[in-house]
Amino acid sequence: MLARHGSEAGHFSVLGPDPWQVIWNDDHSGFVSFLDARHCLVSWRSPVAAESQQADLIARLLAHARAVNKPLFAMPVNETTADAAVALGMRATWIGTECLIDLRQWSLQGGRRQKVRWARSHADRLGYSWREARPLAVRADFEGLQRVEERWKQERRERRTDSFLRNEFTELAHLRRYFVCDGPTGLVSSITCTPVNDSTWYLQDPVRDASAPRGALEGAMALALDVFRDEGFAWASNGPLPFWRPDGVADRPHPLGPLGDRVLNYFDRRYRFARINQFRSKFVPDLTWPVFVVRSHRFVTPRTVGSLVRVLTRAID
Repeated sequence: MLARHGSEAGHFSVLGPDPWQVIWNDDHSGFVSFLDARHCLVSWRSPVAAESQQADLIARLLAHARAVNKPLFAMPVNETTADAAVALGMRATWIGTECLIDLRQWSLQGGRRQKVRWARSHADRLGYSWREARPLAVRADFEGLQRVEERWKQERRERRTDSFLRNEFTELAHLRRYFVCDGPTGLVSSITCTPVNDSTWYLQDPVRDASAPRGALEGAMALALDVFRDEGFAWASNGPLPFWRPDGVADRPHPLGPLGDRVLNYFDRRYRFARINQFRSKFVPDLTWPVFVVRSHRFVTPRTVGSLVRVLTRAID
C-alpha cells in the first residue's frame, strides 16, 4: 500500500519500531496511522490512500479519537485532508510546505542549483569524495555511519530524541539507502534516504561531523539525486519545510493562543527550523504544496500539550 499510495515524506514511519496503530477503510485500499499517547492521539502525515479516500479515513480516525475521548492531532497533512478535517469540525493551521524535486529534470547545472554546485566544488577541491554506502554488507560503512551519527548527536543534546522522529540509521536499514562523503580521516557526512513510494525517495536524515567542510553534505545529497535519476525514479522529496513558502519568505501560522505559541516556539528552538530551511532550500523544489496541522479541539489544555510534546520527543512505552 505504501508503494502504491505513499505520497509524503515520512509515510514509511509506520513500518518502524514505534507502537503505530492503523485504521483501514472498508476494502483495505487505504489506511491512516496514529500513535496513542496518554492524553492525545497523534497521526503523522496524511492518510495513505487515493486522494478521494482521504476524507473517509480522517473521519474514521476522528470517530476513534472521540470514542476513546482523546484530542486528535494530525500533522503535517495535505490540503485535501485538512479541508476534510475542517468539514468535520476540526481546526487547521498552515505549518509549512512540502518540497519535491523532479528527477527527470534534475541536474546541478544552471542558476537554480549554483549554491549546491559551488558548495560541492569547495569540498571537492579539498580532496573529499562521495559514494553510496552499504552498512548491511560492509562493516566499515556501518561503523562510519555510526561514528558520524554519534558525533552529530553529541553536538546538541536535543538531537538525541527517542521519538519516532529520531535519527537512527539502523532502523529500516533493509529499505533505506545511504550516500556519504569521505575525507582524509574517513566518513564525515551522510544522507539517509527512505522510500516514499515505488517512484519517489525521501532525503530524510542529513548528518555531518563538525569537521566536515562546506559542501560535504550537499555533495552526498546531490549524488543521491544523481543515482535515483539514473535508476529511473521520478521524484525525490526534500520533506516539509516548517513555516517556509515557495517564494522563500519565512512565515508563521495564525496565532494559536499563548499555549499554542509556546509549543511552536519550543519546537522552533529545539529543531532550529530556520537553519533546516536555509540548508534544504538550496535544493530548489520543482513541486510544492502547503501542509497543515489539524486538531479536534478548539482549546488545548496544558495536559494535552504535555502529552503532544512527549510523543514528538520521546518514545511511547
